[in-house]
Amino acid sequence: MSTPPDSDSFCLSAVRALLAPLVLACVAIAGSGCKGHGTAAADAGSSEETSDDAGPTTVEAIDAGTQDPASTPKIAVLDFVTPVINMTEWPAKDPSKTSEERQSAQRLGYIRRGQVVAVKSKVIKKSNCPEGWYELVTGGFVCGKYATTDLTSKELETAPHPPYMDRPLPYDYGLNLTNGAPLYRRRPFKKERNDLEKGLAVGKTKKTEGEPAPRPPSGPDTPWYLKDHKGQRPQVTIDDIRTNEQGGLVVVRMVRGFYLSLDKQLSTPSGKFWRNTAGFLAPTDHILVHKPTTEFEGVRIGAEGEKRHLPLGWVVSPRARRYSVEPGDPSRADEKDGKLKRGEPVDRFTIAQLTGKSVTIEGRGYFETDEGWWLRDIDAAVTRPGPPPKNLAPGEKWIDVNLSTQSLIAFEGDKPVYATIVSTGRHDDEDKSKDHRTIQGEFEIREKHIAATMEDDGASDGPYSIQDVPWIMYFEGSYAIHGAFWHSRFGRERSHGCVNMTPHDAKQIFAWAGPNLPEGWHGVRATKENPGTRVVVHEDPKPASEPATSAAAAPPPKKSDSADKSDSSEKADKPRKSDSADKTDKSKKSDAPDRKKGGDKADKAKPDKPEKGDKAKADKADKADKADKPKREKTVAKSE
Repeated sequence: MSTPPDSDSFCLSAVRALLAPLVLACVAIAGSGCKGHGTAAADAGSSEETSDDAGPTTVEAIDAGTQDPASTPKIAVLDFVTPVINMTEWPAKDPSKTSEERQSAQRLGYIRRGQVVAVKSKVIKKSNCPEGWYELVTGGFVCGKYATTDLTSKELETAPHPPYMDRPLPYDYGLNLTNGAPLYRRRPFKKERNDLEKGLAVGKTKKTEGEPAPRPPSGPDTPWYLKDHKGQRPQVTIDDIRTNEQGGLVVVRMVRGFYLSLDKQLSTPSGKFWRNTAGFLAPTDHILVHKPTTEFEGVRIGAEGEKRHLPLGWVVSPRARRYSVEPGDPSRADEKDGKLKRGEPVDRFTIAQLTGKSVTIEGRGYFETDEGWWLRDIDAAVTRPGPPPKNLAPGEKWIDVNLSTQSLIAFEGDKPVYATIVSTGRHDDEDKSKDHRTIQGEFEIREKHIAATMEDDGASDGPYSIQDVPWIMYFEGSYAIHGAFWHSRFGRERSHGCVNMTPHDAKQIFAWAGPNLPEGWHGVRATKENPGTRVVVHEDPKPASEPATSAAAAPPPKKSDSADKSDSSEKADKPRKSDSADKTDKSKKSDAPDRKKGGDKADKAKPDKPEKGDKAKADKADKADKADKPKREKTVAKSE
């Protein structure tokens, strides 16, 4: 079975929309980045070309229909991405050519189709929205063109269920098993399905017991998905997999390894299908439902009943052991700092309370735990935060990401409140095309999305698409902190630039960090009134054998020599953003507080000869431990 794409390869390469009908022209939160998808019945996100002469404005009582008149009226949104505006005006494409009032219009965020939100009792009707503007109780306005007060409307029958806010993942997910598996726009008839799925390796062409597998056809006219790719991911583009078969019945021919977010299973005369959150249908015999697993949870430092504190260490090697350090022979150079004794194995993702004491023996670092045993550096990811940002207000929230130790710590002022491990971008000093190190610098979270699609066809291992990547927090261009359910290599470099967290940990940080997401919204952008939390990403030149216990223990992160750039100036070779990300007017600057200090771009920054990756060091050390038998790592994504 194919392995899922490298964490978020989507984070560092040019991304194009997989589902053409779903391309968002809406809710421009983040400029360039992972392009995304949404059913836009109308151009909900591009600026409405209405005249500055808005004409007469009328205010009427809402017709709530069958809703309880004694309760707060509600609307259900109809567009996959329904924009929320700060006033009853559409943001202008060119603010310099519009009225002073309209220059202040901006998108605050968006709501996903089917979501029900409370509104105030009056509707404001203007020529730029004849259906009327609804003022949300949480703030902001939604045009009635994209909403209804009829909460039982037939238009909502295929709307996805609201995201699960009480689970680590907002949706259920399914892994596509078959190259060429169709994603249908509507339910196909039996004959249509037989024709369109003929020859596929899974499903209708499953071999019967005792029969040899059919040989894949070959030839210039053979579709890419029927060719023999010898177990490798097909080298096709997003354009290659888009299709207009049967008059548009097939939206896309999926590549093996794509993930869908699943809304509902349907049984029909032509078979069983999974309906995804975008409303398209995938045959169930091509989809393997993902079984989520929470292998560890971060530490809520200072929470009631929680005694653990910094420094902390996570066991990240499946072959880690407990070590004891005994007095050595001072006359021997290799024993002057002590003599090692290897003990029992220790489970992966064990969280160890460290004392802060460390030793280096035979060139290898060891951390002392409060239980008296020692943790080898290449088996561990430890906390080592950098200094706090300048001009930090008392109690102000900020996030420290240490690339050297693969750790993330959330602070309130100088007080750590949450600590965990992450997977950041892999670096390669010899092959620039594979060098995906995470950008360094001081940033702010610019926007948050409960979930959004990320995809690309520029990765070295072929195209991939993960629908509704959970708990996304963009902090620079399309670099983001987000949940990753398709791998469990946390504590090691794994991604193509983004900061991967377990879904559980990502959800905790998502709920804690600014900008605050109003109830019922799916995405929000930072503004002066609702600022984003600061994020500091840095490396630590100190050796791993010297863990620090405070936020001031490491040198400051590298700063950028370049000036800030607007979202629209992001280059195609940078991380790309999600489907629900706002396509902001290119001439318009972000509303976020101007405190960001951009770091050098990952593909341009060349730090002084970084040390080899953790994996390479671990493999080298493990070979020396002949008594240890390699064990295959268990991953969250069962498909790996």
